[in-house]
Amino acid sequence: MADQYDAPPRLAGFTIPDAPTGVVLAVTFGQTGLWAGHVDGARRVVASLSEPRIVPDVLDVRIASDLWESGKVPEASDPAVFDELTALATRARTTIGDRDSALVVGPGSLRFLSVTRAEIVEATVPEVNRLHGMIVELAGQSPVDAILLGPGADDWPGLWEALTERGFTALLPGDPFPETFGGDDDATNELDRVEDEPVHLAWGAEPSESGPVSFSASGIDPADYGLDEYGNVRFDGPVTDADPEPDTGADDAQDEERRAAESSRRWRMTAVAAVVVVFGLGGVGVAVGMNIHEHDGPSIDQIGDSSATEPETTAPSSAPEHIPNSADRSEVDAARGSMLKYTTPPPPPPPSTPSKDRPSRTTEQAPAPGPSPKPRPHRRTIPNPIPGLPPIVLG
Repeated sequence: MADQYDAPPRLAGFTIPDAPTGVVLAVTFGQTGLWAGHVDGARRVVASLSEPRIVPDVLDVRIASDLWESGKVPEASDPAVFDELTALATRARTTIGDRDSALVVGPGSLRFLSVTRAEIVEATVPEVNRLHGMIVELAGQSPVDAILLGPGADDWPGLWEALTERGFTALLPGDPFPETFGGDDDATNELDRVEDEPVHLAWGAEPSESGPVSFSASGIDPADYGLDEYGNVRFDGPVTDADPEPDTGADDAQDEERRAAESSRRWRMTAVAAVVVVFGLGGVGVAVGMNIHEHDGPSIDQIGDSSATEPETTAPSSAPEHIPNSADRSEVDAARGSMLKYTTPPPPPPPSTPSKDRPSRTTEQAPAPGPSPKPRPHRRTIPNPIPGLPPIVLG
C-alpha cells in the first residue's frame, strides 16, 4: 500500500465533497495494470493498491475462452482458430463503446463474430472479484460513498455494470456526487425497552399494603358501582356472618308465577296450532270437492224431475250398483263399438232440357225422401284427473 501523495491528473472532472461521510475510491485501468486509491476531500490519495496482472490482454483471453466454453464458437478448439478468436475479441472490446453488442468481421475461418456486453461481464467475473477485494481492503470498516472510474475505464466494457450489481455507486467524469448519510451515527433509540407505566386507579387512590383501598379521598361510594370495599365486583352483594338467612318463600312464589306463565303460553300455542290444522283440512276438502264436480252432470231440471218421480221406497234391483263419478256401462259399450264411417252421397243427375211433349220438372212430383240416418249415440264426458285440462269425451 503506497503512502500519501498528491492526486494525479486522472481525477480531473470528478466532483468530490470537502468532507465526505464515507470513503471515496478512484480506479484506473491500462497496460500497466489495475490501480485503486483512497481519495480524501482535498483530492489527495490517502492509500492505494495496484494489480499489474490485470491488463487488457488478460480480458481478451477471458472473453475468447468464455465464447468457446459456452459453445458459441465450437471450432475454437483448434489453437489457430482460438488465436483468431482472441484477436476478434480485442476488436469487439475496443469498439463496443456504449452499445450493447459489437459485430466484427474476421479475415480467416471466423468470418463474423458478435459479442454482447453481458458476455463480457460474465467472462470478466474473476477480475471484478479481485477489484472487489482491493476496494474492501482500502475502505476497511467505513462505508464506500462512491467509486470514481478514471482513465482506462472505457477499455473495460461492463466494469460500471459489474460494480453497480455489487451495490457500489460507480461514477464517470461529469456525474454528480450522490447524497450519502454515512456519518450520522446518532442512536435512534427505536429499539430501547419501554418502561412500564404506573398503575392509576379510576377513583384516584393508590393501593396500600396495610389495608383495603380507601374511597373517601375521591368521595365515591363503591356500592354505587357494584363493588365491595376492596374494589372487587360483587354479584349478589357482600355476604357476611351478620347477614340473615335468605328468604326462600319469595323465590318459591316467583317460581310458581313463572310456571303458570309458561303453562298459559303453551296452551295458547296449542290452540293456534289446532286452528291452523282445521283451516288446512278445510282447504283440502274444498279442493277435493272442486275436483269432483269438474264434469258435465245432469241439469237442475233433470234433478228436480227425478226427485219428484222417485218413490219413497225403491225395490231391490239385480243391476250393479252405480258408483258416483264413474262411467255407465252403456257409455263404455258405446265407446268400444265400431266407429261410424262417412259415405259419400251419389252425384246429382245431369240437368235435362224440357220439351213440348214432356211436362216441366216443376210440375213433376218431388222425389221421396231417403232413409233417415242412424241416430248417433249420445257422447258423455268424464272429468279430467289433471286440474286445468278439459274433460275427457267418451265415444
